[in-house]
Amino acid sequence: MSLPAEARPALPRTRRADVTKASQASGRKTRFRRPPLWLVVAYGVLGTIAILCVLPLLWMVLTSLRPGNTVFGGPVIPKHFTFQAYEFVWTKLDIFHYFLNSVYITGVTLVIVLAASTLGGYGFARLNFRGSGVMFGALISTLFLPSAAILIPIFVELKFFHLIGTQTGLILLYSGTSVAFGVLLMRIFFERLPRELVEAAHMDGAGDFRTFWRVMLPLAGPGVATVAILQVLTTWNELLFAVSLIQNQNLQPMQPELYSLVGQYTTNWPAVTAALTIASIPMIIVYVVLQRRFVAGLAAGAVSG
Repeated sequence: MSLPAEARPALPRTRRADVTKASQASGRKTRFRRPPLWLVVAYGVLGTIAILCVLPLLWMVLTSLRPGNTVFGGPVIPKHFTFQAYEFVWTKLDIFHYFLNSVYITGVTLVIVLAASTLGGYGFARLNFRGSGVMFGALISTLFLPSAAILIPIFVELKFFHLIGTQTGLILLYSGTSVAFGVLLMRIFFERLPRELVEAAHMDGAGDFRTFWRVMLPLAGPGVATVAILQVLTTWNELLFAVSLIQNQNLQPMQPELYSLVGQYTTNWPAVTAALTIASIPMIIVYVVLQRRFVAGLAAGAVSG
């Protein structure tokens, strides 16, 4: 039962105006707002770059799943998928053995580099001692030395310590050549943290190492993740030193064995791409796990103040 118009409560004037506008707006068709031209161009460029980056990876995976006689003459997507290449590298090449060697060498190197980089970066950033500028300059100057230039001196030094042909020598080499960049990066991160945190920790009775471990290191997580990702990529994919310093095939990491699959006249491309696919899995996992901290570390390096 509806009330007569005279008995209905009268709405305030402002409320009636809002109701009228809402009813008029609901009757209109929603207009599609075109995005700005620069946004369309930006997304187009980024999409093109993403496709160009994904295509080699996609080709590698598809090639590892196709028969060997259709690598360059067959369709882009093979009609028949086969896992013979993975069976070959897993059984005949024994790829898992070299995979474990790479995991061991990369893991130990990563621990050494992270420990030395965080401690060294904090020392150069927060501890004022005599000769710190000279020491830091000498350390950073090693970054300008190409790998081929130090190969012979490194070989002589490792031979003197009887470390030629051992995984320990390779680990020490990787660690020594990577610490300088890690110290440089971690020094930048520690310098951006407020100095008041260190002073407050010292007022509470904490020493330098406790301040570093309890206060500063947790705040430098993005920097640690950045060093970790770059170090894993560098160590895992290194080839020159691994081939030159370790001749025992059972002790070699994964990359020399992948390189041995490339023949002078013929190459088993499905086997090569299958081995490369297996070798890429740890890199993808490491980046996915540390992705947010890595991006935060790159952003922190671009922000001042």
